[in-house]
Amino acid sequence: MYIAVILENFSQIQEDVQQGLTNDDYDMYYEKWQRLDPSGSQFIQYNQLSDFVDDLEPPLRIPKPNKLLLVSMDLPICEDDRIHCVDILDSLTKYFLGIFDASVANTEVDAPIDIKKDRPKDYHPITTTSQRQRELYLSRMGLKGFRTNVERKNREAILKKATIC
Repeated sequence: MYIAVILENFSQIQEDVQQGLTNDDYDMYYEKWQRLDPSGSQFIQYNQLSDFVDDLEPPLRIPKPNKLLLVSMDLPICEDDRIHCVDILDSLTKYFLGIFDASVANTEVDAPIDIKKDRPKDYHPITTTSQRQRELYLSRMGLKGFRTNVERKNREAILKKATIC
C-alpha cells in the first residue's frame, strides 16, 4: 500500500514537471519584456527587476516581496546597472523547475561554454545581484561605523570643553 502511494505521488510530480513551461509562458515573458524595453536593447535597469518579475503571470511570476530571492539568483549586472533578458528568463526557468540552488546560483561553472554567444556586443557583466547586495551591506556597515566614531568624538569634545570650563 505504501509503495503504491509513493509511486502515485512520484508519477503526479513527474506529470507536473513534464507540463512545465509552455511556449505561451515564454511568449507572455517576452510580451511583458517588450513593454519595458520597447527599443529592443535586451536590457532593463536593475531597479526595474522586482516589479518586472512581480508583473509576470504564473508560472514565471515571483510575487513581491521578491528582492531576496532575486538577489540569491546571482544574476549578472552589466554596465549602467542593466540586466539582460535571457539571464532573467534562465533563472526564472531554473527556479520553476526546481533546479535552482541558492548556494550555487548562476555560476559560470555550470553555464554553457558559449554563454556570451547569444548576448549583444555590449554584454559586459561587472557584478552580480548577490555581490551588489554584499557591497550595499558593507557600505551600510562602514557608514554606521563612521557615524558612531563621529558621535564618540563629538561626545569627547563636549566633555573636554565641560571640564575646561
